[in-house]
Amino acid sequence: MTKFDELKKRFPNLIPVQELRSNVSIVELAIHYGYLLKLNKGKARPVLENVSYNDVILIKNARDASQQVYQRVGNFTDSGTIINFIRNRLSTVFSKFNRSGEDEFKNIVNVLYDYLRIDPEQVNLNQVATSLLIERSSKSAFSLDLFDIRPLEKDNYLGTRRIRSETINSPEFIHRIATQITYFDPQIKQVVDFKEVKATPSYPLILFSNVAFPYYDGVSIEVTGLELRNENSKLHAPGSDRTMSVFMSNPPPKAEQFFILESAIDALSHKQLRQMRGDNVFNSMYFSTGGQLTPEQVNTITRYINASTKASNWRINLAFDNDVKGHVYDLQFIQQLLVTKFPLRVISVGLHTIGYALPIQEAYSLFRKDLLDRIEAYNKTISHPSFIPKSSDTTDTINFLITIDQINDQLTLSIPEVNLPLSYLSKSLLELSGLNKRICVSKSTTKDFNQDLQQEILKMDEQRN
Repeated sequence: MTKFDELKKRFPNLIPVQELRSNVSIVELAIHYGYLLKLNKGKARPVLENVSYNDVILIKNARDASQQVYQRVGNFTDSGTIINFIRNRLSTVFSKFNRSGEDEFKNIVNVLYDYLRIDPEQVNLNQVATSLLIERSSKSAFSLDLFDIRPLEKDNYLGTRRIRSETINSPEFIHRIATQITYFDPQIKQVVDFKEVKATPSYPLILFSNVAFPYYDGVSIEVTGLELRNENSKLHAPGSDRTMSVFMSNPPPKAEQFFILESAIDALSHKQLRQMRGDNVFNSMYFSTGGQLTPEQVNTITRYINASTKASNWRINLAFDNDVKGHVYDLQFIQQLLVTKFPLRVISVGLHTIGYALPIQEAYSLFRKDLLDRIEAYNKTISHPSFIPKSSDTTDTINFLITIDQINDQLTLSIPEVNLPLSYLSKSLLELSGLNKRICVSKSTTKDFNQDLQQEILKMDEQRN
C-alpha cells in the first residue's frame, strides 16, 4: 500500500496540507527528482544540487518533515516550505505538472500526490539517502570558551591587506577584532582542540595565529560565531551561527551612516579610505555579512539599526561587492524591506536568471504599472543600436534585457544575472517605494573596497617616488 492510499483512508475527501508536509520530506522529493547529495558541503545543514537547473539548496530542520524548510544558495528569497519549493520550480523541475489553465495550488498538490503514489520500495531508497545526509549534518553549538582568544597581535594578517593600526584602533573598530590561536600537533599532523590543550599545557605543539572577527545575532550580547582569516584560509569557527549573525563595528553616539558590506576587511578598508580623504568623524556603523546574505541577517541588521541612536539625516548604504553577486545582494536586501510596500515573490525561471512574480492585488496596481513602464523604457534603451554596455563583453554575448511575461493573471520578471539590469531594478524599486530617502547603493570602484584601498595606496606610493 502506498502512502497516498494510507492517507486517503484517513482523509477520503481532501488530504490536509499539513499532512502532506508531514509525509513528504523536501530532501526525499528533491532526491527523487534528480538532486544529488553534496557530501562535501553542509556541515551544519544538508545541501543538495540539481546540476541540470544549476539549483543548490540547503535544508533546515532536516530531521522533521513537518518543520522542514529550504533555502536556495545565493538567493535567500527562494526559500520556505515544501509548498514554496515546488511552486518556485513549476516551470523547471516540476514542469510536467505545470498544467496551463489549472489553479497553481492544484498543480503543487499534484506533485505531492504523485510522490505519495510511488512504489514504497523507492520511497525507502530515498529515505536511506536522506538519513545519510542528515546523520553527517549534526551541528555543534558555538561556545567562545572552546577557542583561545587573545588581544589582536601587533603584527597580524590585516597588515598584508594594507589595513593600518590607526584604522584598527579607530573608534569604530577598537576592541572589535582579536587574535585566535590554533594548535597543531606535528606528530599526528592534526589540529588539537583548545580544550585538550588546556588540560595538558606542556603538550609540544605549533601555534598559528588567525585574525578573529566576532559575530552577533542582534538578540543576545553573547558572541555567536567567529570569522577567522589568515594568509592561507578564510573560514568560520565550528558552530558559528552564519544564518542570523553578522560582524559589526562599535556604534557611534549618533549614527548618520550605516554601511553593509560582504566582509569585515572591506569594512576596515572603507573606513581607512575615508581617513585618507580627511574624514575622521565617528558617525558611522559598519556591518559585514561574511560573504553571504540571508533573510535572517537582514533582520538582524535592521534590528541593530532600529535600536541605534540616529541623526535626523541617517542613511543605509548597501556596499556589497561591485560584481554580480553584490548586485544580487542589493536586490535581495531591498526586496525584503519592500514586503509591505510591494511584495515580490521569487520564482524559478532558468539558469543565471532571477525571477519574480509581481503582486496582482489592486492595492499595488500603481506601483506595478510604474515599475513596468520603467522596465519597458530601460529595455528600449538597451535595444537601441547606439547602446554600448559598460563592460568588455558585448550585447552579442550577454543579455541585458529584463523580460516581462504574463501567465494567466500573473505578471513575472526575468532578470539576467548581469550588473546593469540588476542595478537598474534595485534603483527603480528604491525610487518607486520612497526607500531611496533612507537607502542607497554605494559601490566600490573595483571589485571591493579592499582592492580600492590597495590601488589608492599604490597610487600614493608612485606619486611619492
